[in-house]
Amino acid sequence: MTVRHTCIALALAAALLGCDSGCDGERSQRPVTPRPRPVPAIVDDGGAAIEVPTSDGEVAYIPGTLDAPAGTLDQLFIGLDAAERADPTGRVLLLFFGDSHTAGDSMTSRLRTTFQSRFGDAGRGLVAAGRPPTRHYYQRDVLYGTSGTWKAAVGGHRGDPEPYGISGIRVYGQQKGAQLWVETCLDCQAGTRVSQLEILYYSAPDHGLLRYRVDEGAWQQLSTKTAPIEPPHPARQVIPVVDGPHKLTLEHGGGGPVDLFGVVMERGKPGAIVDSLGVVGRRLGSLRSWDWSIIGDQLSTRDPRLVVLQYGTNEADDPDLDLEAMARYFDDTILRIRAAAPTASILILGPPDLGVREAGKSCDRMQKQKAAIDAGVIPECEWRTPGVLGEIISVEHSAAVRNKVAFFDTFAAMGGPDQMQPWVLAEPKVAYKDHVHFTDVGYQRWADALSQAVLVRYADWRRAQNMPPTKPIRLPPPVKPSDAPLPGSVEPVATPVGPEQALPLAP
Repeated sequence: MTVRHTCIALALAAALLGCDSGCDGERSQRPVTPRPRPVPAIVDDGGAAIEVPTSDGEVAYIPGTLDAPAGTLDQLFIGLDAAERADPTGRVLLLFFGDSHTAGDSMTSRLRTTFQSRFGDAGRGLVAAGRPPTRHYYQRDVLYGTSGTWKAAVGGHRGDPEPYGISGIRVYGQQKGAQLWVETCLDCQAGTRVSQLEILYYSAPDHGLLRYRVDEGAWQQLSTKTAPIEPPHPARQVIPVVDGPHKLTLEHGGGGPVDLFGVVMERGKPGAIVDSLGVVGRRLGSLRSWDWSIIGDQLSTRDPRLVVLQYGTNEADDPDLDLEAMARYFDDTILRIRAAAPTASILILGPPDLGVREAGKSCDRMQKQKAAIDAGVIPECEWRTPGVLGEIISVEHSAAVRNKVAFFDTFAAMGGPDQMQPWVLAEPKVAYKDHVHFTDVGYQRWADALSQAVLVRYADWRRAQNMPPTKPIRLPPPVKPSDAPLPGSVEPVATPVGPEQALPLAP
């Protein structure tokens, strides 16, 4: 049987399993997840040659993990085709909303490198203004820093008021002379050049003056104050620059508060962009509940070709989880995305495995006691996949079917249940000992599984459109782990200002 035929058989099997109780839009039963199998270095999925780096034993794309019925990814593929032809319309933004898996920007940095090396570098994309004074802000492929007094409102953080904006973070301050800066990263694999900068800010009647300059150029002034009768609203300032490495510095000019949603760094040319807009600890319900008069406006301006919803891990830790409400949240959020970005495809990115112990934290003491007796294993202290995770994945897959969007089964692609303990013990380490978050190695594997699945479908789409075959898809070589902090790792005691905050993934 050919790989092509195997894919069809798997798809039919998945369809039969999935329609047991979920094809009418209700939550479907979770099919049995296959265990990982050996994957050849070259996978030929009906003509699309994919060279898979396997030197470190990474798990490659498993056919059947991407459920993307005809039409669900067409807008993305149309954009990729235009980028491949170097058409001026070929700006392809992949925009990720998510939790800590996205917030760490390790997985999305790998996707950024993969798609830009294949379709062209259109810029780094959207980042927060400077370094927000909040824990767990991680961004790759960009340098950033802060001086003076600034505060941050983080979506979902108790006491932090709206609006948060599309990134889930609003940086604000009132200290005249306080500065923020972002800069291209020459040593990174992406984000090395920019030809257009955008400042995303909040304009209101009581707001003050913002000063900005590019590199060591002259300071420019931007008033963020509106007329008294004009309601507060999101706004942006576009700054064209000569294509190349640049640094944008923002300074509070006084006269009232200044609110900043972020800075966009793009190149104005065909190619790929990946926005990593995750917030640590958040759920889909968080994104849904924020002010979409702001988020929708900024999403429309960003004009993505693919919007990814990466949630489910934090939902699995919620003892009061309402699966029916979660299903409605997907329906509502997808509806809002389509209203703001009608030319975008949408993909629900299912959660990966995670590990829990039945006896909880008491196992730390119990394991030591047991080891002192006979070094045996306490079943209640074994790391296992929580049963609710399968239900969450079923809700997400059913939401994708019901709303006619794509779904990627990360849980299946990464090997199925009870993987976290082996990943924690692996060498090199694939996951952290919290049994939730991955290291750079693990996030790279996740990114490669997703990118391979999408690019295989892109090749299929081209054949269906009678287009010339796409070039062989070569993933970038595996990269060495970065020293940059990630969710799940030990956070440094002091966070320095400067390039150390956003170390690139070293080649």
